[in-house]
Amino acid sequence: MASEAELREVKRRHSAELLKLPGVCGVGVAKGKSGGLVIALHLNTDDPEIVSRLPKEIEGHAVEMVFSGPFKKLTPKATNQ
Repeated sequence: MASEAELREVKRRHSAELLKLPGVCGVGVAKGKSGGLVIALHLNTDDPEIVSRLPKEIEGHAVEMVFSGPFKKLTPKATNQ
């Protein structure tokens, strides 16, 4: 089983190319369904055709899909002081 540091390095090497894939809006390292760490692809779609084209593993490490929708930048609210 890979350490978190090893998986973060795999993520670092592949993030740029993964983010270019249709439907992928984020890449992370997360606890997978089986309890071990996985590369998590955050998706803005659950289109089965797009999902079927995404990698199921990278460098021998499991990849899991997270249907998170598009990410939105949060901006702080102005406060009256």
